[in-house]
Amino acid sequence: MKIIRLSILCLGILITSNAIGQQLPPPGTPSVAKKTDEKQPKKKPAKTDNISKLSITGGIGIANYVGDLIKGNTAFQQSSYSGSIGLNYAFIPNLSARFDIGFHNVQGYDSKEGGAHPERNLSFRSKIIEFSLAAEFTLMNMDKHKFSPYLFAGIGVFNFNPRAYYGAGGTHGLRELGTEGQGLAGYPGMYSTMAVEYPLGFGFKYAINKKIMLLGEFNYRGSGTDYLDDVSTYYPDKALLDAKNPTTSKFTYRGNGPYPKNPTLKRGDASNKDGYYTTQLKVAYKLQAGKNKKTAKAEVKIPVKNNESDRDNDGVADAFDKCPDVVGSKENSGCPLPFIEGAELTAVSPDSMTYRIYFDLDRSLLTSDAFKTLQGIVTILKADNTLKISIAGHSDNTGTSAVNMQLSAERANITRDYLLSYNIPAEKIITAHYGETIPVDEAQQWRNRRVEITIIKN
Repeated sequence: MKIIRLSILCLGILITSNAIGQQLPPPGTPSVAKKTDEKQPKKKPAKTDNISKLSITGGIGIANYVGDLIKGNTAFQQSSYSGSIGLNYAFIPNLSARFDIGFHNVQGYDSKEGGAHPERNLSFRSKIIEFSLAAEFTLMNMDKHKFSPYLFAGIGVFNFNPRAYYGAGGTHGLRELGTEGQGLAGYPGMYSTMAVEYPLGFGFKYAINKKIMLLGEFNYRGSGTDYLDDVSTYYPDKALLDAKNPTTSKFTYRGNGPYPKNPTLKRGDASNKDGYYTTQLKVAYKLQAGKNKKTAKAEVKIPVKNNESDRDNDGVADAFDKCPDVVGSKENSGCPLPFIEGAELTAVSPDSMTYRIYFDLDRSLLTSDAFKTLQGIVTILKADNTLKISIAGHSDNTGTSAVNMQLSAERANITRDYLLSYNIPAEKIITAHYGETIPVDEAQQWRNRRVEITIIKN
């Protein structure tokens, strides 16, 4: 119970601090931003961004049981293995839903270190398969930070089947034996091996790169059963047990002394449900959306034999000219500057070419497509040190003007920083940001989440 109270207290503190932080204007908010009391459009995730919010998780670690066979104040005693796989879907940067499937093994021994009653000498082992759904709150926005603590709480179900060794006869299923008289006249029926659980825990996230995250996690599950360990109420009448199955009493009481005869002598504490907890090292892999932008198909005129069209008269037929309306060269595919294959070219003039890269909703991290375009731009700039470059950041209209202005600035800055990391001189780079003020497509907002990069001839 102490673990549960502590986790709930931490969750309250983190949520409160995050709520206070969200009331403060973001750093770098321009003075021309709209007043906070103006009605702003609510953020709605675009369908094309959904897959980029989904992560696959996997973890390994240890599992520990809490119940009648373990001392209440003994932590991390009698550990066994734990594993899990799951999915995590981010509704917003700080809040996500998670679905987990766990494969654990828990155990408890009166006779081992941490055991509750060595004189009783009971024991059990059980494999657990669990399915759980939880809400996860991350203190820091992991799109902008590499490290953050997080908390989660939820509900689930799990299957268990306690077993125990006796001599050289291998393990026996304890439920089927009815160690507390289950199935006998005057005693309760067999307990279910399915139970509800209530996951509650905390952890820490560390972003290795934009796709892979390392997590350390502690997860406690309170449960709705007191029979995870097959120990709950009283010692049944030994004569009744032996009349049904002489083996049963050997698993009901395994101490050196005589079998307890007082029917009111407690074997366990039915008022305190069993539980278990896991400590895992996990890896999260973010699924990357496929290309969610559909570049308009350029009208390509099929050249007619002996009569090829060349609108700009630069010696490159329109069918092969990447810039058919601007004079270029054969070496540059008909463009005034080298053409980057696979990139989105949005504007061309005799002395400049503008490329466009896109960003995920509410995010300023470079995508894999953006890296390809930027690497092509680096190659062009390295080949000709007389070129200059202009970077313009933009956003969609799904947030407040102040937030969108800040987001467009972050997108422009991360693009500039990428070029600087390749030793492109800072004096050759000009940056600007415009928020939501210059949209290119009102129907498809993903096209407005962009940075436009213009390579300029001197």
